[in-house]
Amino acid sequence: MAGPGLGAPDSSPQGEPGGLATLLGDFAETVLPRARRYTDEEVATESGTDLELTRRLRRAMGLPDVAAGERGYLQADVDALRRVRRLVEMGDLADEDLLHMARTLGLAAARMADAVVGFWTDRITADARLDLLEGERVDELEQLIGYLFRRHLLDAVSRFQAALAGASEGPPVAVAFADLVGFTSLSEQLSDLQTADLVERFEVLATDLVVGGGGRVVKMIGDEVMFSAAPDRIADIALALAETFASPDLPSVRVGAASGSVLSLGGDLFGPVVNLAQRATVAARPGTVLVSPALAEMLADDPRYRVAAIRPHRLKGIGVVRLAVLRRA
Repeated sequence: MAGPGLGAPDSSPQGEPGGLATLLGDFAETVLPRARRYTDEEVATESGTDLELTRRLRRAMGLPDVAAGERGYLQADVDALRRVRRLVEMGDLADEDLLHMARTLGLAAARMADAVVGFWTDRITADARLDLLEGERVDELEQLIGYLFRRHLLDAVSRFQAALAGASEGPPVAVAFADLVGFTSLSEQLSDLQTADLVERFEVLATDLVVGGGGRVVKMIGDEVMFSAAPDRIADIALALAETFASPDLPSVRVGAASGSVLSLGGDLFGPVVNLAQRATVAARPGTVLVSPALAEMLADDPRYRVAAIRPHRLKGIGVVRLAVLRRA
């Protein structure tokens, strides 16, 4: 990728806002050189895409609006829209399909970008001089993201193949949520840095346990993780999460899980089963795992676990449900 590196010394310390702002300005030029700019009409003409679709795509991708006549588009935008046009031609995609894909990918890319810049700038201000913001690192990171995208495509295809090979409704799926108990009140006692460290530690441990247990992290929501797996695997993952966080230096974790048919859309999961798992999590006590009646029935004959029904709970938006506590045998 063309563009200057950031090895030249800056006149102000990187720990000061002015020095960091200068670095970030140079870094922006390294990421996407901005020598030539286009108006919206010019970028539509150059890329061969409809002007209105161009504007809608940009917004769907999460990119800020460019006023009519303003030279706010880059050569990279033109190249990207040409690729979009080729995707449409190859796949005969409708505009709404294209916008849906753009929203999904845009959200993921925005989160990755924020995470990378935050990670790098934190270390620049903390360690005075680290040449993290340079073109070569961006090139390597871009290659890594490309690999991860293809690798996760392979895993996604494998999951869909498993669903097709199962029953007409697909193989049984279980969904669970795990959250840090008392996180809101605890965060009020911690500094911002301490709170961020706690959330990061939770994310690292939760991801390791979920993926290591054969599950999939659907999303992280601050102090909560949503994950899915086969019913027999989700039980072990849920108990491992509750056990791992049963230590003096970590808040307790509570887990709720349910099984049944779910709707997969844009990498997320939806449906009554998801709602039930989330409500079960709220009803769970610290350090415990609550499961839905259907999941309890599936696990009842598994010698690794003990499943004990508890008194009926009235769950918000669902009604009265007889949940069960899951423990190891």
